[in-house]
Amino acid sequence: MIQRLFRTSLLLLPIGLVLVLATTSCDDNAFTPVRYDEIGPYDTTGVESVTAPNGLTIYFHEEGHGDVVTENHAIRIRYTGRTTDGDIFDSTFRNDVDVPSTLQVRGMVTGFMQGLAGYNEVIDGQNVRKHAAREGSRRTLVIPPSLGYGGSSNHSLRADTLVFDIDVVAIATDN
Repeated sequence: MIQRLFRTSLLLLPIGLVLVLATTSCDDNAFTPVRYDEIGPYDTTGVESVTAPNGLTIYFHEEGHGDVVTENHAIRIRYTGRTTDGDIFDSTFRNDVDVPSTLQVRGMVTGFMQGLAGYNEVIDGQNVRKHAAREGSRRTLVIPPSLGYGGSSNHSLRADTLVFDIDVVAIATDN
């Protein structure tokens, strides 16, 4: 009942105030703000990992308990992408944004997509999808150039191994 009153009252507030309250409300959709310049790499020391035959390495910081991510999903995630020397080239935490980004899995860089939706491996003649993430998962992906931007002859990161720290918040239901 309180949530219904809260949502009704939001409709009456000016749009600017609505945006502020929507991102800082106390309901289940609230997210803790994180400053972009305070995002450090996830510590992979002692963390279980697997390296796929194609060179993709996945570190499993936390396995979620929600639905399994597939290539056909749009997902809500938080991530920071770095080169191996630590330079951040992309992050959902930029400009103190505290709402996860919604991205289509199929449109991601190959290594990023395989690190979330799983990669294919032939086992006993069968094509098996391995290590797909679930909602609530936290992972670090180490993506070799061939699974990153290596196929793009003019991309500035074409020769770089990419490192992504990722929180899979949810599979989007409003896509």
